Amino acid sequence: MEIHTFGKFYVKCGDRIVSEHANKSYKLWKLFKYLLTNRDKNILPEVIMDTLWPEKNYSDPKKALRTAIYRLRKLLHENNAKYSDNIVYSQGCYRWSLAGDYWLDADEFEMLCKQGQDLAASDPEKAIEVYLEAIALYKGDYLPECAYDEWAHPARSYYRHIYLQGALELLKLLHNKQRYHAIIKICESVFALELFEEDFHIYFIDALLALGKIKEAKSHYGYITSLFYRELGIKPSLAMKNVYQRLKAEYDNVKADLLSIQYRLAEHVFDKAYFCEPDIFGEFYRLERRRLERSGNPVFLALLTLAAVNQKVPDINKTADSLLCFLLASLRKGDVVTKWNDTQFLLLLPGLSFEQGEKVLNRICSDFKKIHPDVVLYTKLQPMAPLSLYAVTFPQYHKS
Repeated sequence: MEIHTFGKFYVKCGDRIVSEHANKSYKLWKLFKYLLTNRDKNILPEVIMDTLWPEKNYSDPKKALRTAIYRLRKLLHENNAKYSDNIVYSQGCYRWSLAGDYWLDADEFEMLCKQGQDLAASDPEKAIEVYLEAIALYKGDYLPECAYDEWAHPARSYYRHIYLQGALELLKLLHNKQRYHAIIKICESVFALELFEEDFHIYFIDALLALGKIKEAKSHYGYITSLFYRELGIKPSLAMKNVYQRLKAEYDNVKADLLSIQYRLAEHVFDKAYFCEPDIFGEFYRLERRRLERSGNPVFLALLTLAAVNQKVPDINKTADSLLCFLLASLRKGDVVTKWNDTQFLLLLPGLSFEQGEKVLNRICSDFKKIHPDVVLYTKLQPMAPLSLYAVTFPQYHKS
């Protein structure tokens, strides 16, 4: 017979749950729970009746209890005869015999917690394994359906204390092994049952910090300190304040790291337009396309082509180098330039209207002509085209 008391009461005999229709035998199962909770104690019939049904005025409480015990034994006997031997009568008292044939989750849980405690110093890994098994058994309060029965309160408090103490010992062992993911998982299971135990929140925040989850740690600290103050009127303890100092230090370190990274990234910022190779230019183009799809702000692509005047062929390489220097000095910092081939340059011009783009190109042509009257500079300006246009114009390149 398996008896489960944590989170939900049920009795299992073989493959059958015999207590699933407990409502029909409510008084019998209440008697069962009471004797089980006070197992191996001799209890007078009058005490049992006064405790379980104080509102009833029985003329003969011994006889009434004897009848209830008979019916309970019969209920257990119908499932397996030997189970009825758990309830014994001796010297005018009833008791639940520890020698009976049954398995009880509360006994197993208590035994495992004691075993974990004994192993903690000599074999931490085995202790962790045993504690995990114990914690898994505790699925909630002892006999939760008896929440308003005073006789169940001492046992409920006792097992909750063992659970919280065992869970803390387990977290200590896991912390020593730096098993932070396991700590978070255990803390979350505890929070589902008991939210107002500060020590678990400290372990939880420490584990988040160790895993670099600073934002989550900061959020949990704010949530739990507000909850404690709102529900209990409790301000953060000294231990919690120490957690906050560690949290603040980690957060400041992250900010400092980001600032140093930004400084390193900005070390080579230039005052001129940016020149890059065609492959890198393509990356900028694709990045601007993504921005265009999101923001809708126009981005223009310009093509500049060098050609000779009157069929004269100047030194094209020197002229191209001169044009590059001229473009970098004439364009804005945010503009991007690449040399597409020997005689052509591509410009990426974000944040302009078409009219503004034309004015920029006309100014470049006019000013460059003054320096190199022997060449002519042809220009083309187009807005960055939507992908749908490519699909129509160049279907061979379109991937559906």
